[in-house]
Amino acid sequence: MASPSPQVAEQQLPARLTEIVSGELARFASRPADQQALAAFYAARAFQPAFIAGDRLSPLGQAARDTFDSAAKEGLDPADYAVPPLPDGAGTALLAETEMRLAATTLTYARHVQSGRFDPKSISRDVDPTPTVPDPAGVLAAVTDAPDARAAFAGFAPQYEQYRRLKQRLAELATKAPAVAHVPIPPGPSLRPGESDPRVPLLRARLDVAPGDNAGIADDTYDSQLVAAVRTFQRLSGLSTDGIVGRGTLAALNDIGADPVADIIANMERWRWLPHAVAPAYVMVNIPEFTVRVVVDERPVHETRVVVGKPETQTPIMSETLQYVVFNPSWHVPPSIIRNEMLPKLRADPYALQRQGIDVVRNGRVIDPGMVDWRRGTQGYAFRQEPGERNALGRMKFMFPNKHAVYLHDTPSRALFARDRRAFSHGCVRVHEPLEFAEVLFSLGLPKEGWSQQRLSRLLGGREKSLPLKQKFPVHLVYFTTFVGDDGRLVTREDLYGINAATKADLGLGGARQFADRRTEAVRR
Repeated sequence: MASPSPQVAEQQLPARLTEIVSGELARFASRPADQQALAAFYAARAFQPAFIAGDRLSPLGQAARDTFDSAAKEGLDPADYAVPPLPDGAGTALLAETEMRLAATTLTYARHVQSGRFDPKSISRDVDPTPTVPDPAGVLAAVTDAPDARAAFAGFAPQYEQYRRLKQRLAELATKAPAVAHVPIPPGPSLRPGESDPRVPLLRARLDVAPGDNAGIADDTYDSQLVAAVRTFQRLSGLSTDGIVGRGTLAALNDIGADPVADIIANMERWRWLPHAVAPAYVMVNIPEFTVRVVVDERPVHETRVVVGKPETQTPIMSETLQYVVFNPSWHVPPSIIRNEMLPKLRADPYALQRQGIDVVRNGRVIDPGMVDWRRGTQGYAFRQEPGERNALGRMKFMFPNKHAVYLHDTPSRALFARDRRAFSHGCVRVHEPLEFAEVLFSLGLPKEGWSQQRLSRLLGGREKSLPLKQKFPVHLVYFTTFVGDDGRLVTREDLYGINAATKADLGLGGARQFADRRTEAVRR
């Protein structure tokens, strides 16, 4: 039987779309929210198509297809959004099928590019961001009502400046041949300039440095040319540029793959974990970089070093709102530290904590720790360190209340900021030069009130004081191991907590199929 004419097919299309909405939506969208949005969308249009015009794609349909075909530019897999091409002379059934597939795929694409392809909380309890999952009805309204559908699709991607830089670098790498993987460099003693070591040829291969031409220098000699390459690598990796291949440099060399594409894609994915709306001002702690920045209009206005959580007591990945600052804080010791660190000390010496300025409190009163049988545990007792020079929180803490009970704070342990790898805390973030940091925050949170460092310093000492911010803004604790510096260089940091590796594994980077073929809803978006 001959196919109906385009005019007849167009007239029959609403009836076929009605049938699909009435009983076949599960073939096109597995998520109930998507099914409901599609049903409401087509009912409101009297089941007239949006992605099809006549017997071909409408401008919206063509914009959708072009967006899906170029999904690799956003670090996504175009195969996950494939819709079969529409042949010439397609009948009513195929037109309706294509219309619904384009609409349903629009919802999947918008969700993936905006909030990610899997639930980040599945990685660990310390990975606790709150991505902005787009409302399906809002997605359909955005692409159909926008004067420029292509701009509407582009608007679902993260709008942060660093995401844009990674996207640009990904596009540049797409035009180049894949890099050759290198053999891992085995552990061993620190390698210093001028020394000989059988690992030197591997180091040369990793940094693409040929053996020197100097007569009498063996290939396994760590010569000046290779030292220069190591120092450049150390600088780009945020390490001390001492030219010594120690444990930290070796870990960075082995952790950073020769082909950065997978790392770029994984880091682009983690940008989707941030709130989609870019706040005019925010604080961002990048854990692998050991750095906190204050960002205004997507430009850093202040940055300084931080100390973050140890791998066994990780700083969580999350976003909350900075609300107030506490000066001269008391430290109420968390239960985990009491259980894991303080109880063994008390059992060995009941007065060990007292010498650190930490009081044992029961029913609101300070008691003599020597009168307690610590073999029975610490239930019913609290531990508090009063404000002072030895207080673990230093002179101030910056509060963004959250379920992980972490915050940014000063510290009396200033020497740790001189180290390259600054993962020493129990999860909170220790800030270098906190007065300068506070001055910048108060210039934004309490504008035009003149909170200079000199004025803030008058609040130091004495009893605990709190100062709320009138203008509140987000604090993002993030985990970016690959980013583009202001000089245009691609920078990679050590995967301190293994979260980058977990992201790549969940995305199937490195061999496994990606998310369109996965059926576990717990990890699929």
